[in-house]
Amino acid sequence: MEPRYTDLQDKTLLVTGASSGIGLRIAAALASGGARVVAQYKTQADPVLRLQEEHGALIHPHEADLSEEDGCVGTVRSAAEATGALHGMVHSAGIWNDGPIRELSRDTLETVFRVNTFSSYYLSREAARVMTAGSLVFIGSTAGQRGEPGHSHYAGSKGAVQSLVYSLAQELAPDIRVNLVSPGWVRTPMAEDALKARERDIVAAIPLRRVAEAEDVSAAALFLLSDVSRHLTGQDICCSGGALLPLPRG
Repeated sequence: MEPRYTDLQDKTLLVTGASSGIGLRIAAALASGGARVVAQYKTQADPVLRLQEEHGALIHPHEADLSEEDGCVGTVRSAAEATGALHGMVHSAGIWNDGPIRELSRDTLETVFRVNTFSSYYLSREAARVMTAGSLVFIGSTAGQRGEPGHSHYAGSKGAVQSLVYSLAQELAPDIRVNLVSPGWVRTPMAEDALKARERDIVAAIPLRRVAEAEDVSAAALFLLSDVSRHLTGQDICCSGGALLPLPRG
């Protein structure tokens, strides 16, 4: 269970990708703690509507395609208009697919960057225009830190988000904090097929010997949203069970 931060109660927070996996877990945890959540989704309305049934007026569903600039602009405006202010954002929406470099198509490359990277820029721009203070949290990936064979397009898209966070943390200070959570393997629908095929090998490479659950990532995101982390900005919390630790030598 994620901790509850009382300072987030009654705040308006935007969560993208709120219909599945990490984003769904974050939206649910925030609403359970009394925050007003603008829950963005692209096509899967049902999980968000179920959240709304459970939490009532605390959940504001918003359908948008974040691969388009207009979708990002409309999402932030909807969040700000829901209650007259926007106090924070978690950008969790993203895609992951195969892309061996010898077979990488222009469409695959551009789609991954539009969804994962360009959306981060557009959402940041719009949030910075309407927020006077608060916290922006981005969901990165260990792939953006160390690369990932067969998925260089995905790794590059997340590496760019990491650089964006480092830049905006300086640009938007002192009023808006900007941080990153970089998960390794997480048990989500997006990773389901890969985990079925090779979970044993994946777990063997993780010092904590387990794949993360969505609540592990959500707990880190809520911490960064809260004023409990008020002196943290430009940080990357690597939520990977120690997967990026250097191997012992000798």
